[in-house]
Amino acid sequence: MTGTLRLIRLILRRERVLAPLWILLLGSLSAGQAARYARTFTSDATIADFATEMTGNKALLAFSGQVYAPTLAGMTVWKIADTVFVLIGLVTVLTVIRHTRTEEETGRAELLGSGVVGRAAPLAAALGFTWTASLLTGLITALGMIKQGFDAEGSLAFGLAVAAVGIVFAAVAGLAAQLTDGARTAVGLAGLALGVGYVLRFLADGSGREWLKWLSPQGWSHLVKPYATDDLTVLGLSLALTTALTVGAFALRARRDLGAGLLAQKPGPADGRVRSPLALAWRVQRGLLAGWVTGFAVAGVAFGALASAIPGLADKQGDSMREFFERYADNGHTDLVDTYLWLMALSLGYVCALYPLLAVLRMRAEETTGRAELLLTGAVARLRWAAGHLLIATLGSAAILTAGGLAMGAVAGDPWRVLGAVVLQVPAVWVLAGIGVLAFGLLPKAAGWICWGAFLFVNLFGEILGPIVGIPYATSKAVIPFLYLPKVISGGEFSAVPVLGLTVLAVALTAAGLAGLRRRAIV
Repeated sequence: MTGTLRLIRLILRRERVLAPLWILLLGSLSAGQAARYARTFTSDATIADFATEMTGNKALLAFSGQVYAPTLAGMTVWKIADTVFVLIGLVTVLTVIRHTRTEEETGRAELLGSGVVGRAAPLAAALGFTWTASLLTGLITALGMIKQGFDAEGSLAFGLAVAAVGIVFAAVAGLAAQLTDGARTAVGLAGLALGVGYVLRFLADGSGREWLKWLSPQGWSHLVKPYATDDLTVLGLSLALTTALTVGAFALRARRDLGAGLLAQKPGPADGRVRSPLALAWRVQRGLLAGWVTGFAVAGVAFGALASAIPGLADKQGDSMREFFERYADNGHTDLVDTYLWLMALSLGYVCALYPLLAVLRMRAEETTGRAELLLTGAVARLRWAAGHLLIATLGSAAILTAGGLAMGAVAGDPWRVLGAVVLQVPAVWVLAGIGVLAFGLLPKAAGWICWGAFLFVNLFGEILGPIVGIPYATSKAVIPFLYLPKVISGGEFSAVPVLGLTVLAVALTAAGLAGLRRRAIV
């Protein structure tokens, strides 16, 4: 592992802006949520009543997990923990793959390897940096909770639970980087593991089958039960899995060639011909699309199955739940099943917004690797090349949501209403796609930052960051496209105005981005 420390210094230099941002953001979310709850609940009795109401609401338990401690600290963990677990898992996956598989794709790893750098040093440096960043995130989380006046033992347990998720999925990403020969495939493989872990945890808490948590790395961190039992022995599973994955990753790294993956790509057609830019875009994008369609179909089945456990809980609504139903129901609609199904439709839309952004970033990858320039030297115009990718991105988004809606509706026993609610999210998803195209056309070097920033903003601002910093929900509605859509199965009447408005906005953003692409240099 010669050169590992120097590579860590290089990673520190390259991550000097991004890493401190995500470490501080994720580390401060819990303290911010605690401060928000401290303003909302003025006594131990009110927080205990709130905990009792949440314990009886399976829809919210599915999203946030079980309530283990009916205290201000315990309810803070209940509200924010799963969000932090998912985000730190995602960030560590992207970080490890960016400094391993992406370095091999771009040729930088070969250049570094020509010097005094050991074969395993890049993987060791990436894992060492990411594990340290995860521990720092956990430490900041613990210190923030202690500053809010919570006990040190529970705060430390919560911080370690947060760090454990990041450490595990960093190792997952390290293994995925050895198995595949492309960064996008590695991200997809590690992201699939993250998604499976979340779904298992979701089903465990939504259905009351606690044993499912023992199959999920996120579930292990939930089972620490901060501010209740503070059971750190559960994290032994996280440590064991991390060790096994890390040993496997280094063993595979020693066996494979630089730039190759153990899961080899299938050879193309014998004649090697691609008849049009659209056919080329389809060949490049079809693997990603197939994975998303399959994932949404599985998620739809899981979410639809949970709907059967919802009836009868509407009578348990209390004053603290009023804001929740005001957000996700119209005209005083109180059917918790309908509200749950609308929440699931929204959730699928929020997540699906990432797909067209990844499709747009694929165009950027084609440009930076020189393949786009090679193609455009022939009789292919820029807009024709881009149109093929954008057609796959837009129609693919609709196909993904259709698969999720059909699966969820069929299992929930209400196929057409649920399908309509899920497909209704398509125009909002297209707005995010338009933002991605705008960034690609006007600011190509910053396109990755803008795409990921837009996705995280839409997913975090309305429900997490906004309430923490005291921004009213009405303000969130003004900047999040999904919140303009009519709540068609939760008391709202369908209206074509917001649907058409969002579609027009998406078209305008896309047109502006394509105009920029037509005029700028290919870089």
